[in-house]
Amino acid sequence: MTVSAAFLIYSGIMPLIKTYAALLCGYVLVRMDMFPPAASRGASIISMNIALPALIFANIVPSFTPSNISAMGPVVLIASAYMLMGFVMGIIIREVCYVPRNFWQGVVIMTGMSNWGNLPNAIVMSVTKLPPFDPATDPALGVSYVSIFTVCYHVVFWMCGAASSLAWDYLPGVPQGEEAERRVSWKEKPIGGLVARVLRLSPSPPAPLPSDRALKDEEAFSTKDEKESVETSEQSSFVQPPPIVVVEEAPLDDGDVQLTHRTSPLAVSSQQTRRLTILIPPSPRRGSVPPTPMRMSVPPTPRFATAPSSPLRSAYPISPARSISAITPIRTIHSIHSLEDPVAIAALLELSEPSQHRSRLARFFAPFSALLKPVTVSLAISLPIALITPLKALFVDATAQGGPSWHGPDGRPPLAFVIDTAQFIDTIAVPLTLILLGASFARIQLPNPLSRLPIMAMLSVTMAKTVVLPVIGVVMVEAMVRGRLIPEDAKAEKFVAMLLSGTPAAVNQMIVSSLYAPGGDVDTLSAFLLVQYVFMSISSAALTAIALLLL
Repeated sequence: MTVSAAFLIYSGIMPLIKTYAALLCGYVLVRMDMFPPAASRGASIISMNIALPALIFANIVPSFTPSNISAMGPVVLIASAYMLMGFVMGIIIREVCYVPRNFWQGVVIMTGMSNWGNLPNAIVMSVTKLPPFDPATDPALGVSYVSIFTVCYHVVFWMCGAASSLAWDYLPGVPQGEEAERRVSWKEKPIGGLVARVLRLSPSPPAPLPSDRALKDEEAFSTKDEKESVETSEQSSFVQPPPIVVVEEAPLDDGDVQLTHRTSPLAVSSQQTRRLTILIPPSPRRGSVPPTPMRMSVPPTPRFATAPSSPLRSAYPISPARSISAITPIRTIHSIHSLEDPVAIAALLELSEPSQHRSRLARFFAPFSALLKPVTVSLAISLPIALITPLKALFVDATAQGGPSWHGPDGRPPLAFVIDTAQFIDTIAVPLTLILLGASFARIQLPNPLSRLPIMAMLSVTMAKTVVLPVIGVVMVEAMVRGRLIPEDAKAEKFVAMLLSGTPAAVNQMIVSSLYAPGGDVDTLSAFLLVQYVFMSISSAALTAIALLLL
């Protein structure tokens, strides 16, 4: 089939217009303060636990047959190859490019795990309704193939430990904050360090932080100022009189008492507070300036700041009955956590639960809990129904496959209302998840200044996921077609296999990293994601056009 370049460009861009329109709606709603994180969290729960399972069930049951179920094997093989190659490229980027120390494992997981959920479904459902696809069967087949990629993602991310490995970036010995931005040589990185030890190379001295240089400059200026001030004081013949310290007692108003009761863990034992007033007498050098009192209040402290005999005794004595309990550090999830996947939120609770409080049996079966999610359960129910012809005849018409002709009083299969309900619910799956994705971009916080970002690593990961891996994916799919692993006429399968080679990183990683990061700081991860999703507007259109050309 010969198609024009204009048709390929049109077919590649048009599905993305409505995709980005939905993204823009979510972004604008957040900017207008009309879509808070709590609302996003609730919408994501509905999307992942209700809408997406309904979408999978409504598409797999009618589309999969015993004749085309053999396509599941090549799809699983392709998904595994994409993830493995992504992990390898992530390791190479980590060893070659500058990456902050608290993102070494994060960059590997980001390069290997892709968004195989909402975005592919939106593009597949739009493109497969156009020529050269069959609008009657290919949209359902395309969503079914995407669901297989989704299950492979969940198994690797949750069950095989990819999510748990993100905690390696936040272990006690790993630098955080500005210290994590110190540039290190290749000899200090995981693979490079192993090579350096084998070759017995001496480690390179650590590079100074940018703030260290600024601190040295400030110290130099302060030393110079101190010398000038000493010379000036020696030349002066006047003696500066010492400041007069006066302790005043002022009554607290009711608002101050109530505020102290709310903010201080100790009871207020007096309605008086002490204020320290420092009166600086006029200096002979500034005789024209009137004396100005500088008043500052001594904040209440839970312990004595001076000895008990000191006149500046604390106004709030410590009571043995009112002790301050130990503060337990609490990890909070970043505001971006409401992005897309309550499956991730449920798994976070499992990852954060202390292992000593769980039985051995529960710890043994914990990895398998990733399979007991609505998405995977829906797939597990849909496949047997689709493959067992008498069972399938209860839901859809299976006479074309040699199944029985069962029907109710209305002439339809007895359980056709189940398929109708699933198809009615699944209409919200794709637009709702795209709105949630746009809302997440509005909540991304970039580091300031931008020069602190690992620009080269960000561009390398983006190129690896949206350029290098798609090229490998297209070549691999074409090789599998020539090797008869994929049928020549399986247009939907070939298109999905090519398209999902170039999707951006999965945003579930941000949810998990927010749990482990101190204070939920995942700004570096947010910057990586933002670059990929911006570049996706070009790469997805190009990849869609190339895939249509090769069908």
